[in-house]
Formats: sequence, C-alpha cells, structure tokens
Amino acid sequence: MKKSFRPYLAFLLMGSLLTFSACKDEEEPEPDHEHDVVTTVTLTLTPSTGGQAITATWEDLDGPGGNAPAIDELVLSANTTYTGSISFASEEAHGDHHDTHDLTTDIREEGTAHEVFYQVTPQSLVAFSKIDKDANGRPIGLETSATTNAAGTGKVRILLKHQPGTKSSTSNENTGETDVDISFDTKVQ
Repeated sequence: MKKSFRPYLAFLLMGSLLTFSACKDEEEPEPDHEHDVVTTVTLTLTPSTGGQAITATWEDLDGPGGNAPAIDELVLSANTTYTGSISFASEEAHGDHHDTHDLTTDIREEGTAHEVFYQVTPQSLVAFSKIDKDANGRPIGLETSATTNAAGTGKVRILLKHQPGTKSSTSNENTGETDVDISFDTKVQ
C-alpha cells in the first residue's frame, strides 16, 4: 500500500510545483524601460528686443565614462532680457552615421513627471523664469525668460529631474531622479 501511494504523491507534488512556477512567472512585473541617454543639450536665448540668438551646446556623444563632453561658453549681454528654450537629444552612433532622437517633445508630453531647474552662480549674474506649464499648471522649464544684470562671470547649471508621482508645488532640484546635470561657463559683458 505504501508503494502505490508514493507515485501519486510524487505526481501531486510535481503538479503543484509546476502550477506554482507558472503562477510565479505571470505575477512578475515587467521591467521598467530605460530612458534614452541624453547626449546633447542646447540652450538658446534670443534677446526680447530682437537680434541674434545666443546658443550654447553641451554634447557628450559617446555617453558617460568616455571622452569628456564638448561644452560651449554661454556669452550674454549685460542688462538684457532673453526668451529662452532648451532642447534635449539622444544620439546613437551606427557605423558611419548617427541617429538623433529629440527628447524635448517627450519631456513636454510627460511634463507632469519632469522639471528643468536653472541654478546660477553667482545668483545675480542672470535670473531664469520658467514660462511653460504641465497639465497640472506646474512649471516644466523648457521655455524660459532670462534677464542679465551687470557684467560678470559664473556658471549656469541645468538639471533635468524625473519626478513621476512626486512633482508638486514644493518640488525642487532635490526631488526625483536626475536625468541631466550639466553646467555652462557663463560670461555677461
């Protein structure tokens, strides 16, 4: 009697394990998709009274850990107000050509989870005000107004923060994950 019971017990245990394994596989969450690596950031400031736009680009085509990025100096006029925009792109090398994916539209569409922060050192060098808003009326920072004061030198640090579920009226540069953290040497003359 013991011998005839063992095969049934073995089949029962194997069936339970297979069922448990099958359920376990179905319950595992799908992995989060990885964000594109930002390889190019372009800040464009146009004098509000008209004139030629000033463009500064930060570019790191080989991504983190490779060659140092190429960074333009941001040169602005004293006592001037500018209309600003910033764009983010991801470029991938494929043999003898590059594929460029403009991430700016994605950031704008996912504005409730993104915000661009501008930190200026010294603070009196240039003041940035965010113009564009997300669906909840909170700032995104892709479009700005920037006003310079007297001549001087310093840095403009730009942070793109990813803040899904945490962006609020009290969010700041410490809220969420950092997608981009770059600086432009800045001269106001």
